[in-house]
Amino acid sequence: MQFPWKRRDTLRLALLAAAVPGLARAQPGRGPVRLVVPYAPGGTNDVTARLLSPRMSEGFGSTCVIENRSGASGAIGAQEVARSAPDGQTLLYSNEVHPILKLVQRGVPFDAIADFTPVARTVSIPYVLIGSASAGLPADPRALIDAVKREPARFSFACSSLGSVGHIGAAALGQRLGVPVTPVIYRGSGPAVNDVMSGAVQLMFAPVGAVLPMIQGGQLRAYAVTAEHRIASLPDTPTMGEAGQADMLFEGWCGIWGPRGLPAERVATVHRVAEDALKDPEIVRRLAAIGCAPIVESTEDFAKLQVAEQARNAAIIEAAGIKPE
Repeated sequence: MQFPWKRRDTLRLALLAAAVPGLARAQPGRGPVRLVVPYAPGGTNDVTARLLSPRMSEGFGSTCVIENRSGASGAIGAQEVARSAPDGQTLLYSNEVHPILKLVQRGVPFDAIADFTPVARTVSIPYVLIGSASAGLPADPRALIDAVKREPARFSFACSSLGSVGHIGAAALGQRLGVPVTPVIYRGSGPAVNDVMSGAVQLMFAPVGAVLPMIQGGQLRAYAVTAEHRIASLPDTPTMGEAGQADMLFEGWCGIWGPRGLPAERVATVHRVAEDALKDPEIVRRLAAIGCAPIVESTEDFAKLQVAEQARNAAIIEAAGIKPE
């Protein structure tokens, strides 16, 4: 039996939507929001996405689902988002490699600037120059850098992926010192860090969260962070500037993109939801535990930053003679 819908029922529904958190923001007809992470589970990209997704689900008024689509240094997952409808239901959650991937990898089927809509950066990831504590390397960062300059063939640099902060950082250091450096490309931070600990590879610019336990446990030595100031989790570790390399400022970060043509109102909604999640004290605490910090900035600033970083890193890549692989 059907009952007639009356105006008072419409009023009651409107009042209910206003009273129930999240319901007023939910949009009829919208299903789950897919947050595509273009890397395997367990890395910083994946972990931070999973920290944010429950809080973002509340903001959207619908479930925010993490989907890992790994492969080709992030290109496979990114391509899936680029081909999706620009309705805000499929979003890319990637990192600082995304804007420069085409510069270091052949066959990337999209333009990171033209084919995506930047929405929000989410977290910053500090990096630190590390070496094995048992490999007989100089303990002082200036002495280590002098040794790299004198005997570059003695040192290789582990890199978590093509175009990673570790890859660009090693190339930039070689340019500053005027010597060739040898990058060793891995598929993720885990195997790269393992080879540094074993001494198979001498050095690495590594994300702090991935190596902090090994630094604290004495298996790795922290030489210098690539930040402007010392960081709270490694207060006794100098900056690269303090080690005599003032322009060596590199940080990792994660961010959210939509496909090209994502409407401005949907960009604003996703940005607000992400920003609200990043202000949650529990999320801030959990990010700090893995060496990350929230980024709260405008969409416009994010768009400008990715263009600026693409240009800076393109110059480093060209000067280092790095060719797409």
